[in-house]
Amino acid sequence: MGGGAVVVALAVAAGLVIADDGPAGIASPYDCGTGGGHGTATAAPGSDRPASEGTADFDGDGHPDLVLGGPADVEGAVGGGSIEVVYGAGEGAGTARCQFLTQDDAGIPGKSDYEAFFGAETVARDFDGDGYSDLAVTVLDSGSGIIIMWGSEEGLSRAARVPGTDVSHVAWDNDGSLNESLVAGDFDGDGHCDLVFGLGSDKGLLKGPFGRDGDPAGTGRVRAPRRPSADVELASYVDLVAGDLDGDGIDDLVSFHNADTKSEVNRPVSYLRGGRNGFTQPEGTRLPDADTGAIGDVDGDGIDDLVLNPFGGDPSRSSVTVAYGSEDGPGERTTTVDQNTPGVPGDELREQDVVFESLDTGDVNGDGYEDVVAGAPRWDLDGNGEPGPEYVLFLAGGPEGLSGAGARLFDGRDLGAAPGGDADFGAAVGLTDLDGDGLADLVVTAPGSGTVDSVTWLLSGTTDGPSAEGVARLSADTFEDAGPDTAMGLGGIAHRGFRSSSPAI
Repeated sequence: MGGGAVVVALAVAAGLVIADDGPAGIASPYDCGTGGGHGTATAAPGSDRPASEGTADFDGDGHPDLVLGGPADVEGAVGGGSIEVVYGAGEGAGTARCQFLTQDDAGIPGKSDYEAFFGAETVARDFDGDGYSDLAVTVLDSGSGIIIMWGSEEGLSRAARVPGTDVSHVAWDNDGSLNESLVAGDFDGDGHCDLVFGLGSDKGLLKGPFGRDGDPAGTGRVRAPRRPSADVELASYVDLVAGDLDGDGIDDLVSFHNADTKSEVNRPVSYLRGGRNGFTQPEGTRLPDADTGAIGDVDGDGIDDLVLNPFGGDPSRSSVTVAYGSEDGPGERTTTVDQNTPGVPGDELREQDVVFESLDTGDVNGDGYEDVVAGAPRWDLDGNGEPGPEYVLFLAGGPEGLSGAGARLFDGRDLGAAPGGDADFGAAVGLTDLDGDGLADLVVTAPGSGTVDSVTWLLSGTTDGPSAEGVARLSADTFEDAGPDTAMGLGGIAHRGFRSSSPAI
């Protein structure tokens, strides 16, 4: 199989010796199960290549690791939430190893609780500067908060709750339905990884490095986005992404809102520029309405670009828009790719409506330009009870940006997704180099439902794009203690965090 087999073999079992008066350690990884007939993940040949920039590597072995958020039911707690971790490993590894983590783990603060939604947002970065990736996770128990699990030679081993976190305060936003989001980046240009959690909060910026007790080095204000128009009365905050969109070496924020206006429903997108003296909102930046986005350098100019699923006009418009980054920020130049773009597979897309609900970026074909994947889970757009098709679309970046050249379309039915769309194939997509060959691999989740089990597909990256040959699949049975209601990827795939032109972290 071109590009090497996707690795989901795991690193050495993680165990941690803790002093009697110290905090409890997180449960060690263990041999993964066979996935209940969904295919067994086996080790690929080893690689001396270190984990690529921006990937998660919790045990520092140079092999990227994978995190899936599952904020669904766990034993004893409806909506308690869980996290599924797969460690990458190289030549000589035996069987694959996994971690299934909930707040009932003795090493994780709190306890699984009703609708705590542990794992709804996950971000992997090095938050304490020790060279190991760490994992920051949101939880809604006694209040919206963040738990950081620390990486080590043994993998994720200890955890701490970040104290004193706040929620968002946006005057034109509907606070009662806020969906708090979490992102990481270097937002003040000091070379340390920060977290943002709480738009409009005086302590929404949590500055790195973080102490092992969860304390940030400091806090700062994250200004609230300005009201996008006079028509916007109330809105719901639905997503947040981060990257360096103006090439100044400091990461910026983009927030997404679902707004009701006097005349229609729209999806305003707001841009906040990071800086050494705090966040600012440039007057001239205008971005297309969208539900969500991703950030990556698709034209290879050294400045991150903003990838969007545009919303407006026909809601079934199956398209992807790039607002290219520049020294003045994103949006001066845009490109939209849809089924009418030369090279994009069109017959299937024209059959029924497709809406791209999830996006990610990464260099799949190894040409130095970040590519885009877009997932379209089922949608009953016409209200007739008939789900649309379930697809993942691959679009290649290049010197002129995003285009239809080399585009590929993956139909969930061809990969064995549950018929009828009940599993939501494509609900989350991710690109990360799981096998260490320098080509990003495609991760596609189908979180499942009350009648359909959760499945995650892993497709190897090749010079021609993701490969549908030799696909590996994970199910809830892959993870010890995971129950039938485990919804892998319902909370998405751990954000990599972006380091494109920021100082090394």
